Amino acid sequence: MPVTLPPPSQQRRYLQQERRLLKHSLPLISFYLAEVAMTLTDAAFVGHLGTTELAAIGLSISALFPLIFGGMALVSSGCIFVSEAHARGDHARTQAALDLSLWTCIALSPALIAAALLLPAAFQLAGQDPVVVALCAQYLAIVGWSIPAMLGFGVYRAYVSALGANRVIFFVSLGGVLLNAALNYVLVFGALGLPALGLPGAAIGTALSNWAMLFAIARHCRHRLGYRFGWRSLSRLDRQSCRDLVRIGLPSFAVGLFESSLFGVVTLLAGYFGVAFMAATTIAIYVGDLFIILALGIGDLLTVQLAAKAARGDVRGGRQLAWSALLLITALTAPLAALCWWMPDRIAGVFIDTAKAETAGVLRDAQTLLGVLAWFLLADASQIVLSRSLKGLRDTLTPMWIAGIGYWLIGIGGGWMLATQGGLGGIGLWYGLAAGLSLAALALACRLSVWTPPKALSPHQ
Repeated sequence: MPVTLPPPSQQRRYLQQERRLLKHSLPLISFYLAEVAMTLTDAAFVGHLGTTELAAIGLSISALFPLIFGGMALVSSGCIFVSEAHARGDHARTQAALDLSLWTCIALSPALIAAALLLPAAFQLAGQDPVVVALCAQYLAIVGWSIPAMLGFGVYRAYVSALGANRVIFFVSLGGVLLNAALNYVLVFGALGLPALGLPGAAIGTALSNWAMLFAIARHCRHRLGYRFGWRSLSRLDRQSCRDLVRIGLPSFAVGLFESSLFGVVTLLAGYFGVAFMAATTIAIYVGDLFIILALGIGDLLTVQLAAKAARGDVRGGRQLAWSALLLITALTAPLAALCWWMPDRIAGVFIDTAKAETAGVLRDAQTLLGVLAWFLLADASQIVLSRSLKGLRDTLTPMWIAGIGYWLIGIGGGWMLATQGGLGGIGLWYGLAAGLSLAALALACRLSVWTPPKALSPHQ
């Protein structure tokens, strides 16, 4: 059966949408790049102190990241209300929606700080090295108190994105990375007459950088966008909006946890198949993280743009925008996937010395994993874009169930069965993940094609 292409006018419209999406998503992508850069900066400076310190910061970040990522998914759900109100030209409701998001951030932060401070006890129960656990406790005792700043920045980031003023995100994110690098240099090794603090110095630098980013973007919103947060706004919160945020935000929190903890679980399971396979898995995860940043940035932009279209009653236009984004992320990810498929040796060579005999096993496993990663990247990028699109249309509960089944039941559970009972070894874990994410992307696409937002999204609300 011959394939029927859309008419030229429709093709041009899709291309124009894709160009606009890419242009406006670049500042959001820069935020995720900044988060990765700050993590790598901490690891790079601390790594020069010793392998024990590097192991401690790696363990701390890998355990803390799911909490922060899930928390951001919850508090930034208020950007849906911001975008809806802004689309209707309702300035008062736009600011009230931001008030609600910031109060959610304040309410959630104590629980996440407590969880961060309790992580060393969990590491100890898991049988981790006592010296590593002690260093983790030092790092988390400082970084944990920057969680409100991370969440608050996530709220303001979603707010300026909903208002279409997201260029500030790029400059603030870049400033945060540079400040973190400078503070790490001064505090970790000692400079400018200050004592060398070691690992706690890296924690202080990260915490100060996150608080500086929050104050910078809050100041921008106050002086350029006319928003000022006040304590009296608590008494003006609308109960129905609070219930809507909980209904939409809690499933988003769960999806964030599912997504962000996936690689940590895979890394732990990879350890059962030898050190070489675990090292190869680490390489694949680092490569995947760098590429998936594109999908996260585009997905966040879609959330606010689809919310605005739904508020105007243009659900069909929202779906067309989501399909355009899906084509865009596929076009962006396909060349990267091809590199993983055709040049795994060179990619692995960025992380290991391929000329050494002791790395032969890691290189062999990395070659196989990067081939599977090519499939994984396409599936993961697609499901991220589709999940964020549905979030913009106020559908988060169904994506939560799809994520739970796709990521964990099929992905982790099926991958473990392939690895052990199927006799595939460690590579079976990645086959399971790729299959689970592919099925999740297909299910989300079907959901998006039939989902109708609630009547509450009528433009006459």
